[in-house]
Amino acid sequence: MTCRRRLAFTLIELLVVIGVIAVLVALLSPALSAARRRGVAVKCAGNLRVLGQGLTMYTQENGDVLVPGRLPHVDACNWYSDIKGGRKYRPTFLAMMGSNVGVAPFDDPQPCRGPSDKFGEPADQQNYGNPVFVCPAVPEWTDERNGSYGYNYQFLGNSRLSDASNPHSFKNWPVVVTRIRDTANTLAVADSMGTAATFPRSMRLPYENNARVPEGMGNEGFNLDPPRVDPSNGEMAGFPNERTSVDPRHLERATVLWVDGHATSETPADLGYQIAPDGVVGMDGNNARWSGTGRDVAWTPGYGL
Repeated sequence: MTCRRRLAFTLIELLVVIGVIAVLVALLSPALSAARRRGVAVKCAGNLRVLGQGLTMYTQENGDVLVPGRLPHVDACNWYSDIKGGRKYRPTFLAMMGSNVGVAPFDDPQPCRGPSDKFGEPADQQNYGNPVFVCPAVPEWTDERNGSYGYNYQFLGNSRLSDASNPHSFKNWPVVVTRIRDTANTLAVADSMGTAATFPRSMRLPYENNARVPEGMGNEGFNLDPPRVDPSNGEMAGFPNERTSVDPRHLERATVLWVDGHATSETPADLGYQIAPDGVVGMDGNNARWSGTGRDVAWTPGYGL
């Protein structure tokens, strides 16, 4: 009778195998994480390409006029616009662009400021109901004011009022697309971090829906300020104290939609921003890729006249 030896791993062998697996996981995790983040960036660029079609269609349907950043506040029901899904009080550029490609921005658009929507959100700070309006890297940034995508409003459609008593005294709107000399190299929309750009990284606060805290990520993110800002006579999202900037949330890059409709991935430096070591975004960057003329100028009330 022959005795067969039972084959089995020893404890030491098991520990060695587990150690090898742990090392492989540690080595592969950064690569897998980077791959996931690249996939998110691709999806973000897809969102902006869809919205870029809406930008082109809006321009074509409105006498070559580019979309405004956001319709201004005059009274409880004005300004408004009829968008996909219904009448909307003070829609942003995103809502108007998306409506042109048949994408409804809101599940319950509100025509006036007074009532809240069915989700309890105020009429001028509703949440986007479709993911195409929200960067997939920050899916919780659904607030139309504290949005993840910002618009080059200063040069393409600053519809803020210079005279509160005159509902048509827009600061820089309408802007016709023929004023843009190089549409392929003029930024229209990009990932935005909001007014948190004004503060050191250590002072920035997490995103909060409906909040109006300057240090908060995403605060007033729909207004995207260019790199160069005139701090005395110019314009900022929170003039005169707070500015916004692009957010390099995709592997240290921001996704950008250009006026001609194509999308790319750019670093803040590529776009002209100057950033201090502590993260504060300066006022004296380069606006050559923002002004529409290729010139490095800051927007002031006399610009383009």
